Amino acid sequence: MPNVQTLFHSVIRIPKEESAFTYFILEANEGLAFYSTLPFEKGSPYRDIDIKCSVDFKVELCYLLDRLSQQYPIEFLSQTELKDS
Repeated sequence: MPNVQTLFHSVIRIPKEESAFTYFILEANEGLAFYSTLPFEKGSPYRDIDIKCSVDFKVELCYLLDRLSQQYPIEFLSQTELKDS
């Protein structure tokens, strides 16, 4: 039976002016998660960030995002677990 990998997947929406800081924090926690910015319209006041991590790091990622949400608004657009088949 093949080994099934599971990822925690979250999409968050943050104010545009907080995007660089958010990217910095995610980079500073190297190995925790990988992320990408979703397409946006020019002049949009927010950025949507697609974040994935191993389910082994879900608690740590959620803690980090919770701490950031105490500094500026973070809207959680989705939070799911993805299974590699």
